[in-house]
Amino acid sequence: MRIAQVAPLYEPVPPPRYGGTERVIAALCNGLVAAGHDVTLFAAATSDTAATLHPSGPQPLRSRMSREEMLEIAPHLHLKLLSDVYSRAGDFDVIHAHLDLLAMPFVSLVDTPTVLTLHGRLDTDVAQRVMPLYPDVPLVSISDFQRQPFSGVRLNWVGTVPNGLDLDAYQRAERTGDGYLAFVGRINHEKRPDMAIEIAVRNRRQLKIAAKVDPFDVEYYQHKIQPLLEHPLVDFLGEIGEEAKPDFFAGAAATLFPSDWPEPFGLVMIESMAAGTPVIALRRGSIPEVLVHGVTGFICDTFEEMAESVRHIDDIDPAACRAHALNFTGSEMSRRYMQVYRRLCGNDGMASATPLAHGVGGLAVRGARTQGLQDLTVD
Repeated sequence: MRIAQVAPLYEPVPPPRYGGTERVIAALCNGLVAAGHDVTLFAAATSDTAATLHPSGPQPLRSRMSREEMLEIAPHLHLKLLSDVYSRAGDFDVIHAHLDLLAMPFVSLVDTPTVLTLHGRLDTDVAQRVMPLYPDVPLVSISDFQRQPFSGVRLNWVGTVPNGLDLDAYQRAERTGDGYLAFVGRINHEKRPDMAIEIAVRNRRQLKIAAKVDPFDVEYYQHKIQPLLEHPLVDFLGEIGEEAKPDFFAGAAATLFPSDWPEPFGLVMIESMAAGTPVIALRRGSIPEVLVHGVTGFICDTFEEMAESVRHIDDIDPAACRAHALNFTGSEMSRRYMQVYRRLCGNDGMASATPLAHGVGGLAVRGARTQGLQDLTVD
């Protein structure tokens, strides 16, 4: 099958350090190519992929733009990227866009089926106002929970496909679990690094923080988190690269995931489990779809429960964590997406030749081929 993957331009695919969506896209592209498909990745020019790269721009946007430029100029560059993709729509059997809402207006302009994976939270005012304008656009959620803000709203959900990563290095990492607790990700008020610090201090355990300070979060970091880093039990490492993360997770006794927002997925959890390290998480969003309480860690209703669960981490079998993580590999994710693509395109995996209703500006408008795809089970 000829598949176009459209990535955000903020980071290369995969990113050298922080960047969840780009890492998922990297694993998906590599998995699809390994399965024998012809994949074209539209992404930042410095991306590294097994797919055919269609580069856009000299450098990823995050490396060359200010905060204001990210807000004002980046959307227009992504619209230009989408224009390039859809001008070549006839070269592909399916287009898979990862740009959230920006791709929606393009979908009905061509006959090539498009599916959109929504990687962020959907309870925002923008999502609530924009998504109902496009009820026929095929959508994939990364967790069942992610859809909840649109309960009762007619949208064309064609499947839920959990995120996956290339976890081989994590599975091979030697588990030591030498006593420290880990916090990985981004310094942000929603991720609650302050609570991770408090939980570690309460338990008199060392906390190693491997996290990025995004330009949007500098003020929060300076005023709320930086003073807490002076505690002798807290070791702030900053952002670490992909090559260091498997051993970092494998060396931890547990990973703290006190994310206090409607988490759409949470890649940190599958990385930790793949390294054999249990996760202690707050029950928010998709957490129960990723973790198994009492088997791969603990799902807690309060921060106090999280602090108490630290005392029970030795009850978790590292082998059970690694085994459960196999549900979230890049190859498993690719297999599930292929089910979505084939359903959109027809059983032969090729774009449908159904006669079209009408055209707009010389581009054909898709007919009702995607109708009736709601609630497709992807397993």
